[in-house]
Amino acid sequence: MNPQSSALLWLAPLIIGAIIALINSDEVNEATEKAEAWLKRAQANAAASNSWFKNLILKPLLWLLVRFSDWTDGLEHRGLKNGLRIATAFYFVVLWGFILLYLIRAVVIIIAMGAILYFIYQMLLRSDSGFSEGVESVRRTFGPAPAGSRIHPETGIIQERGLVGWVDTDERIDPKTGRRQTRGLVGWVDTGSRVDLDTGTIQEDSFFGYIDTDTRINPETGVLQKNGAFGWQDTEERIDPKTGKHQKKGMLGWVDD
Repeated sequence: MNPQSSALLWLAPLIIGAIIALINSDEVNEATEKAEAWLKRAQANAAASNSWFKNLILKPLLWLLVRFSDWTDGLEHRGLKNGLRIATAFYFVVLWGFILLYLIRAVVIIIAMGAILYFIYQMLLRSDSGFSEGVESVRRTFGPAPAGSRIHPETGIIQERGLVGWVDTDERIDPKTGRRQTRGLVGWVDTGSRVDLDTGTIQEDSFFGYIDTDTRINPETGVLQKNGAFGWQDTEERIDPKTGKHQKKGMLGWVDD
C-alpha cells in the first residue's frame, strides 16, 4: 500500500465523522444512537459474563467506547456528537486490535523461549536421582570410564587398561539381566540401575520397578544416545558391541578412548 492510500485510509473515519456532523440527518443520528444503546447492553452483558473472551478481549474495549459515549452526551449538536463517536470508535477498535496483536506476539515469544529453555534443560542440565544427563549418566551407569576402559563382552566386568593388559574392577554389568553390580563379600550385589538388554535404555530402580531414563545404548551400534524432542539422538561416544571398549567418534571413525 502506497503512502497516499495509507493516509486516506486513516483519514477516512474523520471524513465520515465530519460528513455525519455536517449533514446532521435525523435518520443517521437515530441509527448511531441505536448503536450506542446496543453498545451499552453489550458492555453490561460482558461485565456480567464469566467468559474469558468477553472479560479479556471485549470488556476493556466496550468499557472504553461506553465511557467515551457518556462523555460526549453533553454535546448539544446531535450530528457533531454522533460523528465524533463514529470516528473515535474506529480508532479505538484499531488501537485495541494493535494492542492485542502485540500482546499475543509477546505471549507466543515467551512460550517459545520457555519451550527452548525447557528443551535445553532436558537435554543438558536435567539429572535423575544421581544420574547426570548425557554421557555422564552413561558413565555412572557403567561405573568409572576413564581412558582405556571397557566392558568385558562375556563377563560384563568393567575393566581398565593396565601395564600388562586389561585389569578387572569391582563393578560389572550383569550379562543376563543388564543390572549394574558391585563386587561384594559373597558375590555380585545389584545396585539401583541397569541397562535394558532389549532396548539398551538405562533404567533406575524405583518403588514401581525399573523406570527408563533419557539415555540409552543403541543395542545394535553401541552408540550412547539421548532421548530428545525428535527421538533418540546419537552422541559422540559408544560402547563397542564386540569388544566392550569405550570409544569416541574421530575424523576417521570410532577410536578407543
